[in-house]
Amino acid sequence: MGRTVPSFRIAEALEIEDWKPFRRALPRRERAIFDEMLNTARLYASASSSAVRASKFEGLLIAIIFHHYRVLTGIAEEIAELKRQQ
Repeated sequence: MGRTVPSFRIAEALEIEDWKPFRRALPRRERAIFDEMLNTARLYASASSSAVRASKFEGLLIAIIFHHYRVLTGIAEEIAELKRQQ
C-alpha cells in the first residue's frame, strides 16, 4: 500500500513548525505577533485544503493575506462610515 497524504491541518502544523528558526530569530516582543499571524491561517484551513496546491506554504500564506485583507477592508469601511457621520 502507498502512503496516505496527510490532512491539510497536519501539513499546515508541520509547515508552521518549519518556521520555528525564523521565530526564534525574532526579538522576543515580536514572537507573539508572529505566532498570532500564523494562527490566523488556521481559520481558513478548510478553504486552503480545498485549493489543493502543491505547496502547503501557499495555502498558509494566502490564508494570512486574506485574513489581513478582510481586517483592512473592515477598517477602511469603519473610517468611511465615520467620515460620513461628520
